[in-house]
Amino acid sequence: MMASPLFPHDTVDGCIEVHAHRAPDAVALRLRENGQWRTYRRAECFDLIERYAALFAERFDAGTLLLFIKRLDGDLLAAYLGAMRAGLVPAQLSPPTAKTSAGEYARKIAHVLAMTAAGGVFTDHDMASRVPEDVTKVTPADAPARSRGARRAHSTALVQFSSGSTGLQKGVALTHDAILAHMRSYADALRLSSDDRLATWLPLYHDMGLIACFLMPLMAGVVFDQMDPFDWLLRPDLLLETIESNRSTLCFLPNFAFHVLAKKGKPRDLGSMRAFVNCSEPARFDTHAVFRQAFPSVANGSLTVCYALAENTFAVSQTPPGAEPRRITVGGKELLSCGSIVAETECRILEPDADGIGEIGIRGAALFAGYLGGDAPMEGEYYRTGDLGCITPEGELFVTGRKKDLVICNGKNLYPQDVEHVASQVAGVYAGRVVAFGVDNVEVGSEELIVIVERDGSVGDVPLKLAVQRAVEAEVGVLPRRVEVVEHMRLVKTSSGKISRSRNRELYLAARGE
Repeated sequence: MMASPLFPHDTVDGCIEVHAHRAPDAVALRLRENGQWRTYRRAECFDLIERYAALFAERFDAGTLLLFIKRLDGDLLAAYLGAMRAGLVPAQLSPPTAKTSAGEYARKIAHVLAMTAAGGVFTDHDMASRVPEDVTKVTPADAPARSRGARRAHSTALVQFSSGSTGLQKGVALTHDAILAHMRSYADALRLSSDDRLATWLPLYHDMGLIACFLMPLMAGVVFDQMDPFDWLLRPDLLLETIESNRSTLCFLPNFAFHVLAKKGKPRDLGSMRAFVNCSEPARFDTHAVFRQAFPSVANGSLTVCYALAENTFAVSQTPPGAEPRRITVGGKELLSCGSIVAETECRILEPDADGIGEIGIRGAALFAGYLGGDAPMEGEYYRTGDLGCITPEGELFVTGRKKDLVICNGKNLYPQDVEHVASQVAGVYAGRVVAFGVDNVEVGSEELIVIVERDGSVGDVPLKLAVQRAVEAEVGVLPRRVEVVEHMRLVKTSSGKISRSRNRELYLAARGE
């Protein structure tokens, strides 16, 4: 594979090593740890990576899958890359929080251990009790005081987990070749340069956080400012403060985060930003409008859209920075462009309907090597994503929703994300904490729409239910069969922070004895 100035090696850790040797005193990243920012220079960062590589090479055979269950700090970042350098296969899981149900987390760990046959877990001492006793555990205290250097080759670079929004998480295996192919193609689509500076709160257990906000800047020698997602949740304005003070140029966010920032962020000068990348859930024009109204300094064309998934390393398509994403109407539904397909990835629409909407299929150099312990749904050489969308004659991809999540009420197709979006706007609903799904009714021979919302305490339950019903009916033309109101933090989320429709549906049915 041909080297490039930004990605000068054919492995992930090799790129980081080259940049460390070229400019050892240059800043690699700033990391917010324990409420304070700490600067890591390239040589210091790489030295810590090599210390962990030596540790893991002593403890585990090459090819061993090593799970990471740990809150964000410098040890987590370095150990993850050190495992890769030692020829292990790192895989990051979301750590438990105070709000995490012990039963739900135990179920998740048991599933992942069974699926991956992991050889060990890197964790903190206080989290080790969450891991079964028969699993080998390693903590930062085990790392050697000095770098001794250890490098072993292995074609599989890492495993990342799909979000699990329509079921239990799946392990997605990625090779060094796939990651490098993706980085070079996506860097071109994003017009990435060494002058960029990235700001992020996204976690490593999500593909956007792992690939776009952690590996890409380190591999390209681009400085990034990383904060803990839990810090961001407590103080969303921290991201905007970082962008303003450091004159950041890039930031990746899921659609809901734009609303959070518009509501809770302080007035800031965000004029340095050349690209906010809206990714991980359907991007909406009204979201961009709300954000732009809250922050007038945001430049025209800097609100971009990306369609990505773990199975393609990350990005499938990207709208160009500097140009407003195009809007079209298909089948009576307004859609926002996800941009052109990135180089070395091919995309086609499988079984399109009369409006050209069908399942999105992808193939290319960045496609994953396969699922751990399971077969990938394929259509010839194309991976069936489970997402629905269409491609215009100009080659732009528009995504409409998830195939598995589709709710069919009396012959009418409903996209749950449309229902969730309008319900989130109702006064009294905790924004972004809504789930919609279908439940079969054998008596009527169709599905019925169920909506569950978390209350913010400002409106009584009865008027809140009525308001949600009216809003949803006005938006999608179907009256929900039932609206449930629950306490904040009751709904179950996936590792990437999305509401898990499948799991919340299971819990709803179980509570009703169905």
